[in-house]
Amino acid sequence: MAALSPILKNSPVFKYVVPCLFISLFGLLYYVVVYTKLDLTVLVPTKSAFEKLQFIASGYTFSNQSLHLYGSYMSKDGRVTSHNETFISLDSDVLEGIRSRYIRAKQIEFEHMCPRIHVTSVSCSALFDGDVVETERVKAVMTKQTRQQKPAELYIELTQNCDTFKRKRGYITKTLTEEEEHFPLAFTLLMFKDVEQVDRLLRAVYRPQNYYCLHVDSKAEAKVKDAMRGIVGCFDNVFFSSRSVDVQWGTYSVLEPEIICMEELWKYKKWKYFINLTGQEFPLKTNFELVKILKVYNGANDLEGTVQRANRGRFEKAGDPPHGITPVKGSVHIVVNRGFVDYVLHNKTAQDFLAWVKNVDVPDETFFTSLNHNAHLRVPGAYLGDPETDRLIKPFLARFKNWGNEPFDWPCEGQRVRLICIFGIGDLPLLRSRPELFTNKFYWDYQPYALDCMEELHYNRTRDEYLGVRSFDDSYYKTLSFVKNKVPL
Repeated sequence: MAALSPILKNSPVFKYVVPCLFISLFGLLYYVVVYTKLDLTVLVPTKSAFEKLQFIASGYTFSNQSLHLYGSYMSKDGRVTSHNETFISLDSDVLEGIRSRYIRAKQIEFEHMCPRIHVTSVSCSALFDGDVVETERVKAVMTKQTRQQKPAELYIELTQNCDTFKRKRGYITKTLTEEEEHFPLAFTLLMFKDVEQVDRLLRAVYRPQNYYCLHVDSKAEAKVKDAMRGIVGCFDNVFFSSRSVDVQWGTYSVLEPEIICMEELWKYKKWKYFINLTGQEFPLKTNFELVKILKVYNGANDLEGTVQRANRGRFEKAGDPPHGITPVKGSVHIVVNRGFVDYVLHNKTAQDFLAWVKNVDVPDETFFTSLNHNAHLRVPGAYLGDPETDRLIKPFLARFKNWGNEPFDWPCEGQRVRLICIFGIGDLPLLRSRPELFTNKFYWDYQPYALDCMEELHYNRTRDEYLGVRSFDDSYYKTLSFVKNKVPL
């Protein structure tokens, strides 16, 4: 109470102000401090008739760890009850108490909306910190356990009631922030098996303002298709691809589902960027962070590219490419602006090149990246510089994949399968700090606590953003060569 001004102490409503501040103002004052909002209206009960007074704030200052609100009291019938300007002064201890109560209230609200994801049997924080004792303990535990996925039949049953399914599985059905609401994204998700793992990926990236096209491999089991059909049916903005393809590595069938889903997603006019995913991946960034990064990209496309490391033999049987295009090798994983998708679907040059690409080996590693790295095509957001991906000048941030060779060479604490690292718990310290947007790959039955802890981390970061206690520094992304040197939209 010593923090309150003498003017307020002499007010007949003084004894009612402090409890009202803690009950009604903690959220408002938190926004003042953190977001510097000026729309301040405070309801305070009078001592005599318990009528409501409004404290109409005309401004504020924040200095020496104290918040000062300036304004006048007004009764509910519009009469000014304090003609001299009144001010309330709150010191840092009071403000911290207000802030703490606000954060706790927001946390309860968030956890009611999205039940907490917390791994109870291991310490994920210790694993992310690289704690050797906990890492070895968890490895020993995993050697004695066999992880069983939730069966597809359970999903078929759960999705009979969509409200129950979304609540029990913890899907976030609110936009969370205005910035995210006004920057919707489009995703493709290609899958073949492991319904639970795909559900967990979809849950992590799902927001009601985004759009999702799901492609289930035509050779997937019937129960997998039925389970995914049940999940898709619970959301207005998630849908199946119009055709299902038998995907075979090294053929056009890997690229074809992406094109099909692009056609489906193009119908929705609001999304800004396109991101393609597969079922064994997981986000390294929250949806809020994705939006922040992609706004920095400002139309730039994020694709891997190389001419120097390309296997030229892949292209020989197809003959010369059309329109003077230099074939470039790169990953099928892409992050591209809406204009790039428009070019792929509707530009004759792109259609001619697609026809040529169908005759090369591994078309999915040629089509998108070649369009993005042939600047004379003027594809929106395409890169204007040397296509060679490296760690410093032109990094590939759409996906973190550890191939064990440059420029994608890191120690693999999990296991390598056909060169690529299948992440284990020993890789968690590396994954926590990566700047990429998503990572590939996880096996649900190989060191499953790795994926569990990634999911807990992603949940905690999303929650803390909602509470206003986590910020995001986008300065690194502003330095990127492909952001600075791009074909304008």
